Amino acid sequence: MDRKFLSLLVASLLVIGCTDAGKSGKDKLPAESKDKQRVELKREQTKTTKNAGLDLIKIRHDLHQIPEICFEERETSNYLYSIITGLVKGRSGVKIKRYKTGIVVYIPGTDPTKTIGWRSDMDGLPIKEETKLPFASKHKEKMHACGHDIHMAVGLGILEQILSKSQKNNFLFVFQPAEEGGGGAKALYDAGVFRKYKIDEIYAMHVSPEYDPGVIATKPGVLFAGSSSIAIEYTGKSGHAATPNKAINAILAASEFIMNVQAIVSRDLNPTKGEVLSFGTINGGTTPNVIAESVKICGNLRALTKETMELAHKRIREIAKGVSESSGAKANVLISTGSYFPGINNGEITKRFVDYVKSRDGVKFVEAPISMTAEDFGYILYHIPGMMFWLGVGGNEPLHSNKFSPDEKVIKPIVELVSEYLTNIK
Repeated sequence: MDRKFLSLLVASLLVIGCTDAGKSGKDKLPAESKDKQRVELKREQTKTTKNAGLDLIKIRHDLHQIPEICFEERETSNYLYSIITGLVKGRSGVKIKRYKTGIVVYIPGTDPTKTIGWRSDMDGLPIKEETKLPFASKHKEKMHACGHDIHMAVGLGILEQILSKSQKNNFLFVFQPAEEGGGGAKALYDAGVFRKYKIDEIYAMHVSPEYDPGVIATKPGVLFAGSSSIAIEYTGKSGHAATPNKAINAILAASEFIMNVQAIVSRDLNPTKGEVLSFGTINGGTTPNVIAESVKICGNLRALTKETMELAHKRIREIAKGVSESSGAKANVLISTGSYFPGINNGEITKRFVDYVKSRDGVKFVEAPISMTAEDFGYILYHIPGMMFWLGVGGNEPLHSNKFSPDEKVIKPIVELVSEYLTNIK
């Protein structure tokens, strides 16, 4: 082989080798340097997240997608718990307790004169969602149609703010399951949650499409009604439709009861106090030419005072017994109030809250009328001084609608306002 050719070949190989070595030194980091870079990046991301705080809109979207009904809020509870444990990490004295699917967070104050409570309900409704939102429910036939997803997001936001600096007073945050008919408030109260921490005053809110976004509405005294579930079963004797004299018609007895019981509202109770009695189901009979042996009717009673509710219960039982005696059909009456007592706001606490709201720039307050809707927070207010307020979320759909879509832009302002108010309580 020619010496000149060999010299050129060697020179070329040296040049190529040097070029590759240069690239390697410039573009490829040692393993130790790469690991260090990853750690620094992770620290920076964590720092950014902490500075930004909780993304309450995303939290609301996440919760909206996983609605669960009474005492089945396991996924919801685990989601909340993961966020709460992150918020309280490194905080001495803070206690987290789980009751069924509910969560209670106790924050000790530095020099407490009272313990202040905030309650957020957690459960959804057995409704098929039709909002077409990109974050619509992923759970079949279940939906947050009463705004509890917003209630939870607001509760987490206030919790974050209270934890952000030392507080003089003690705080108790209650994430309560089973408000929608399950009596979750009574369950937690009976479990001793509220007595254990000796709450001096407690607060809650409920979204309302009846008010423009951001409007706050409440009043001292009765804010919403108490509610009782009524179930009455009449049992007679079946027979041929052609010989009614040989039978006892349970349908006829139930019909007579429904007509007579309407007199309770129109004649027995004070018309200025506000009562509503409605029957929504009647079930009995199997075929048109057979007189029904049994009929079950179910309804709902709403009243604004515990005394009125008790009087109505007494009259329902009396009328049911009277119809039984006149018709011969036996009556079995079941009335359950559970935890749905009238919601009565403490006058002094409500005035303090309203005065604070009115003093804030850009916040609109209106005096709320009494509502015949029911809320089991009324059971808590029966035992502990406190108050609830409506938070306007606008929209054209009512609560419990399958198209209910509240304005979530209200979340941040109400978190800021309530946090400031609670912090300033003497």
